[in-house]
Amino acid sequence: MNGWCVLVAMIVLPLAAAPAVPADAPTAAAANAPSAAQIQHWIDQLNAERFVDREVATEKLISTGGAAVGPVLAAMAENNLEVTTRAIYILQELALSGDAAVSDAAHVGLERIAQPRLTSAARRARTALRRLDLIRQERAIQDLRRLGAGIADRQADRVFGFVEGYTVELGEAWQGRLQDLSRLRWLRDAGELVLQGPQVTDEWLKYVASMSQLPMLTVKRAKVTDEGLKHLADLKELSVLSLVHVPVSDRAIETLRQLQGVDKFRIYGGNLTAAGVDKLRQDLPNSDIDYRRGAFLGVGCQDGAEGCIIYTVRPDSAAEKAGLLMHDVILEYDGQKIADYKTLIALIAANVAGDTVTVKVVREGQTLSKRVTLGEWE
Repeated sequence: MNGWCVLVAMIVLPLAAAPAVPADAPTAAAANAPSAAQIQHWIDQLNAERFVDREVATEKLISTGGAAVGPVLAAMAENNLEVTTRAIYILQELALSGDAAVSDAAHVGLERIAQPRLTSAARRARTALRRLDLIRQERAIQDLRRLGAGIADRQADRVFGFVEGYTVELGEAWQGRLQDLSRLRWLRDAGELVLQGPQVTDEWLKYVASMSQLPMLTVKRAKVTDEGLKHLADLKELSVLSLVHVPVSDRAIETLRQLQGVDKFRIYGGNLTAAGVDKLRQDLPNSDIDYRRGAFLGVGCQDGAEGCIIYTVRPDSAAEKAGLLMHDVILEYDGQKIADYKTLIALIAANVAGDTVTVKVVREGQTLSKRVTLGEWE
């Protein structure tokens, strides 16, 4: 195999994992950093006559780290095919560095080269960027799983069908530190992110904001404030936002109204007022805003000739504890007649967990009244 074939094979094969950066790396790197003259020498050697010299120069520039990014980009101005090919490979490897600053600088360099131009360098850079996205995403998934994240290829959703892409859930099992959330930005194909628990704070949403292509976000029982929700303005592809038992108030309306691309809001158990919800609906007339104060009955119903017919009762729910059964026909809810399931949902939505209501049902021709202490929306 000649030198050019070896180089092509080197570019096409999957990139090797970047070694972890040791804790004392900054000090050691500063002491052994190559001079500008050495770096320029290796740049010149990228087009050396001997293959071995080109190989050594390539590896030296990769090991140099961030200081090599600028000179490598400058070298591409010569429009030399050998130099261009090796320069893109060097930037690929640097973009996979364990040092975030080096990685970002190299990635920005590749993006600059890949700007829409009909050149071979631009095409190669775009190919490199696509490959980088896949590698970074896979590494991020592996790291997040190791730290306790739940990641499923597809997850059924009771309201919206199937999530496109995979679902990432950070809940009670999460053992990572705050900075470990930086891996979220590489999850390009994530369909939904679920954040659950009191450990979830405004600081978490700063990292979520980097997931520019995220379509669905669910935040449950978190210590997120009205101020923290401002970070969500960066999620331009967000179409579904669920805030479940998150203490958002009317002060969050100004932020939420900026999320023009969100088709569906589910806000359950927050502190919004009826007037605040009305204002949000006026500001976002094209969005479906489902606001409930947080009570949960635990039945699924279908409309009947009169009232609605229970077809499922959630185990251990308020409905089960009160003795409601499948095939019961709900006629009234706390004195209000039930025309259909939509009416029942609207009435439950006005309650909070712990409220006690009377539900009147028909069972096998007999009318019964059941006292139900409502649970908390799950």
